[in-house]
Amino acid sequence: MKTKRVLAVHDLCSFGRCSLTAAIPVISAMGMQVCPLPTAFFSNNLTYGEFTFHDFTDKMTGFMDRWEKLGFRYDAVYSGFLASVEQIEVVRDAARRFASREESLVVVDPAMGDDGKLYPVFGPEYVEAMRTLVKEATLITPNFTEACFLLGESCGTAVPSSEALRAMTEKLAALGAKQVVITSVPAGENEIKVVSFDSVTGEYAERTTPRIPFTTCGTGDLFTSVVTGSLLRGETLAAASALAMRFVSRVMEFTLASGSDPREGVIVEPCLKELLH
Repeated sequence: MKTKRVLAVHDLCSFGRCSLTAAIPVISAMGMQVCPLPTAFFSNNLTYGEFTFHDFTDKMTGFMDRWEKLGFRYDAVYSGFLASVEQIEVVRDAARRFASREESLVVVDPAMGDDGKLYPVFGPEYVEAMRTLVKEATLITPNFTEACFLLGESCGTAVPSSEALRAMTEKLAALGAKQVVITSVPAGENEIKVVSFDSVTGEYAERTTPRIPFTTCGTGDLFTSVVTGSLLRGETLAAASALAMRFVSRVMEFTLASGSDPREGVIVEPCLKELLH
């Protein structure tokens, strides 16, 4: 049986697990080949406060030109944090070139904000550009803040009802993506929710998990990577989201118990066996 290929468009941090160094081991453990297209190279992740980096934006199209000439094809194009509108356009180009088949996935994690705010480097023009990428996606995985910005709505402070969350997922699907997962949904003082909606089957699901009192980088990358791998295995969106939620919780618990420096990111390696068939 052919090994499925995922074109992963993320930045690459040499130290501190996040982006590609979180996505590659997860998707590989789930039985797929990961073909990275780095958006930038970093000496370490940004939580350390200082870093050296090299922007790869002007090289990305040349890589794709070569792959197209060689006839490469991918079963999924999966993008994470994108630093600029220009990089968003590169991902749109990649989706059109390499994921045009009906069965191909275009997975977009629209990483641009959290806790009710956009990241300081982004403004309204970035949100508008992200909407154009969402329009071409099969699956989007925004957190609650990002979902609100995509819809042009206020995040508010109240815990959203199930009816409001379902309506939110349906409105996000109307932007173009067939499948929607919203993570980090407020659900009370010590809990968060993950909700999913598949517009093809009409299946809506929500699950609650304890809020782990620990913050580190790479959790969103792990979540979307598990969902991507699960969908490529043929699982439903609800089942894929449930597995991703359990796996991320397990990795966060392991990382917290290890006593490691949170800046090093998620300690995923010892937990990968839980993703094997």
